[in-house]
Amino acid sequence: MITDKDHVILAVNQGFTFITGYDQESVIGQKPSLLKSNKHDKVFYKNMFNALLQNGKWQGEIWNRRKNGEIYPQWLTILRVHDPSDERIRFLGIFTDITRYINSNIHIHNHAYYDTLTDLPNRMLLHDRVTFMLNHAKRNKNSMAILLLDLNRFKLINDTLGFTAGDLLLQTVATRLKSCVRDIDGVFRLGDDEFAIILEEIAQPQDAARVAKRILAVCSLPFQLSDRELYITISIGISIYPTDGDEMEVLLKNAEAAMHRAKELSINNYQHYKPAMNAKAFEQLTLEHNLRKALKKNEFLVYYQPQIRLKDKSIIGAEALVRWQHPELGMISPAEFIPIAEQTGLILSLGEWVLRSACKQTKLWHSTYGKEFVISVNLSTRQFQQQDLVSTVHKVLYETKLPPEFLELEITESLGMKNPELTLKTLHELKAMGIHIAIDDFGTGYSSLSYLKKFPIDTLKIDRSFVSDIQADSNDAAIVLAIIALAHSLKLKVIAEGVELQEQVDYLLKNGCESIQGYFYSPPVKAEEFEEMLRLDPWKYPPEQLRLSS
Repeated sequence: MITDKDHVILAVNQGFTFITGYDQESVIGQKPSLLKSNKHDKVFYKNMFNALLQNGKWQGEIWNRRKNGEIYPQWLTILRVHDPSDERIRFLGIFTDITRYINSNIHIHNHAYYDTLTDLPNRMLLHDRVTFMLNHAKRNKNSMAILLLDLNRFKLINDTLGFTAGDLLLQTVATRLKSCVRDIDGVFRLGDDEFAIILEEIAQPQDAARVAKRILAVCSLPFQLSDRELYITISIGISIYPTDGDEMEVLLKNAEAAMHRAKELSINNYQHYKPAMNAKAFEQLTLEHNLRKALKKNEFLVYYQPQIRLKDKSIIGAEALVRWQHPELGMISPAEFIPIAEQTGLILSLGEWVLRSACKQTKLWHSTYGKEFVISVNLSTRQFQQQDLVSTVHKVLYETKLPPEFLELEITESLGMKNPELTLKTLHELKAMGIHIAIDDFGTGYSSLSYLKKFPIDTLKIDRSFVSDIQADSNDAAIVLAIIALAHSLKLKVIAEGVELQEQVDYLLKNGCESIQGYFYSPPVKAEEFEEMLRLDPWKYPPEQLRLSS
């Protein structure tokens, strides 16, 4: 669209008529305000015109109205130009209909915050809601309760009746739970057979007990699953603010301890939290103590998982992953010790050790085999927020002599959006060093497209939760396609994580995903085993020879 200096439309192209529904004759001589959706205030347009006057350009997201009345989002760029034929000022508007991108982003958000089976909010949204309600309770000096519920022997139901019956049971349980609470309360599915309920503004602990009894009563009624009648039992743990804690983590932990106690005592009951239930807290203290010793005794190992370029099956990089080889307990899962390390701050020492070890090893491989690939290292929330992160990374690269262009640092999507301005500053500092930046688990958080454009990132990593079901789940397939399209439109590389099947490889290759990572080629392996892959020279050998047993 071209307008004169008074914003009168002089010309439009076929793209304009296709998107807006207006023909050329009906808009020439009109002003662009005929497209206004009334979704933006006067300040929005004032800022737009100020930018045009000062910079000669404005770019951003805007909502306009088609001829049929439909309101839709555009990505609009307006340029102030001089017509060479008469030196008059013209304004050139170029826009794209971004409805599909917006819808994909909303779908990704819903997938991240809501359980797709029951439509209940999930664990991530539970944390937000508990934090909000706690602040409300503190301001108003109210009490609130958290109930954690677990369906007993649910795995047996899945194993004997099948997953379809199990899914139907979970959906019906969700409906019954919602019938037991008020509109101001919240019901959440935390995963598998576990649910949570938040009770806002309770007068006394007995109010929570009454809800628990109601839940036990309605869930003791038979469940009709196709042609089969089924009875279940539930264990419920209750924690009360402020008597059982005044922080979200404490209340959730205490409700979980009470739930486990309920399981131990009976197959269908509820328990209020009591301090004696906190044996699990002692286990965590023991784990923290062992973690500190492990750092001093070098009990940690770095494993490497190759990243494969699909077009030629070559190794283009590897992700460095920490493992803990305890001398008595054997291999301890990162899922057990990383959260403790993050809570205690030990993640800073551990993370720097992983970074240094991975960079040193990668530099050695480059020198030995003459194959230069990128090593990816994860940054946790606490690592990313430390003030001396950039100087620490610089020091490690200097000491190991690894060129910065061969290091990629990964942050999760949700971490990046916790403090976008800080994220932007830190990423730019790292990028200025020549380091690559990747967004890990992309699609599981809720990032803004505008911030995604601002962040100096190189790679989007598609989360394994979307990849695992792309053949059977049309929603997951749509999200994967949207992420690939988004990455390409922003000129970013894209890597799919958790690839395990040939069908997944074929689907990703067909739809433009450049690289993959997952058990299809190799699990995370020790340095010696990864070195064997490098010796095989994947440019010459078939991918089957890259696979190693874990």
